Amino acid sequence: MKRVTRRVQSWSSSREEVRLRFRCTECGKCCTGRGGRVRVNDRELQDLADATNLSRAEFERSYTRAIVEEDAAGAKKTHLVLKQTPDDRQCIFLNGSKCSVYKARPTQCRTFPWWPQHLVSDYDWRLAAKDCEGIRVVDAQGDGQEEDSGSSFDDVMSEIHRSGENFTYEELKQMLRDLREVEPEVVAQYKAEFFDKFSRRVVFSDDEVTVLDSMIDGPSRSFVFNDRLQLTQSEVALSRMPDIHDDTEPDFDRTTLALEVHRVLCTPLAWLPERDRKSKPMRLSILGAGACTLPLFLLEHFSPHELERLDAVEPSNRVNAIAKRFFGVTSALKRDQRLVMHEKTGENYLAEQKEGAVFDLLVLDVETGESCAGVRAPPSAMLEAGFLSAAKRVLVPSGILAVNVITESDAALAQVEAKLGRVFSRGLRLSLSANTTFFLFNEECDNDTLLEVDQHSRKVRACSFQTQHAQTPALLERCQLTAWVSNSLTRKSNA
Repeated sequence: MKRVTRRVQSWSSSREEVRLRFRCTECGKCCTGRGGRVRVNDRELQDLADATNLSRAEFERSYTRAIVEEDAAGAKKTHLVLKQTPDDRQCIFLNGSKCSVYKARPTQCRTFPWWPQHLVSDYDWRLAAKDCEGIRVVDAQGDGQEEDSGSSFDDVMSEIHRSGENFTYEELKQMLRDLREVEPEVVAQYKAEFFDKFSRRVVFSDDEVTVLDSMIDGPSRSFVFNDRLQLTQSEVALSRMPDIHDDTEPDFDRTTLALEVHRVLCTPLAWLPERDRKSKPMRLSILGAGACTLPLFLLEHFSPHELERLDAVEPSNRVNAIAKRFFGVTSALKRDQRLVMHEKTGENYLAEQKEGAVFDLLVLDVETGESCAGVRAPPSAMLEAGFLSAAKRVLVPSGILAVNVITESDAALAQVEAKLGRVFSRGLRLSLSANTTFFLFNEECDNDTLLEVDQHSRKVRACSFQTQHAQTPALLERCQLTAWVSNSLTRKSNA
């Protein structure tokens, strides 16, 4: 049965038509998820300490941890957040589906889902609804079955003014702190500033996909599939936010990357053998190229003497049409002959590669919207030994296969590792909050010796491309890079 999805709507500049419907079901889902960060201030620390019959010092030691973040000006600040459970799957105070400190819960919890980052656009509100069953999403014309009219946008703005704090965007947090000291009539001014600094505009939308221009952490353009709004398929920075009435192609900023996963996938370039003037230029291939944001970033930074050709493989005609129409790919194809697009599946693409040992780096970044045995990416067919062997065949000696993996459980991740280990001997693994990336090294013989993580980390930090453009050293500081070795190979060596 075909899934029915709703189009993402464009909210008007006044938001007068917006009605936000929410009724807490006490499901506890807002308290779950890896990487949760609930900040607590001095007052909240004392309230929580009283609720748990502890001194404030004992509560801080037992139930909080310190994190360091950069504010909007780039200054580093330390904040206290509530601890997660040891498996990082939920708040430490979630007991079943109930909060064990409900009456003393922090303001960040009390004001969910009326958070600024959920109110920027219809897209953000729908995205919040993906994880919150209490949020009701209806089309602009309504479904004729609503029991109440919901909260107006101005009602929510007033609520944020009254009690909001500890939100995602640093500038918004500062605006909210300022608002707590002024009269309610200033809410109108805050609302105007909110729209000016934080906005999304629907550039294109149909029943399947939506293209958005956003002003959040700087201007950018992205596209999502409407049935999985939580997964941004492609995003590119813009030099400036396009005028709402300007239909010309915007100025794309190809010098930087908007998505963290794309930065991660640049990391193995630091581990390829060093090149000199006599070396052949690199050849790269990206399976799951989307709107070609990663390919065009790489072509921007590597000259033809360094990068000879980049194959962008994307089987979806719809995605390729979006890339050409809204992401500047048509002009890029005319401008740079090194970019070669292939509208075919990764399996067919590899099968058609008659020549082996061609690519220095092969990237597998494919997500189809389906989950198989807890694995959302890559598709199960791309984890079969035949496909992985074909990928290994087209890599040069010491070439690298980079695989972006999204799983729903540790058990599913272990199954992915087992399948990768049937073909590749060893590599490195970078664990992020939402996904895990494997960097698998093409070696001529089986080797169960662990790669030296410190040595490979130093290579990343010593590479100007990584530090200045891909900005991967910061990722290695925040995320865990570990050595990986095939379990199948380990069992053989111990037999």
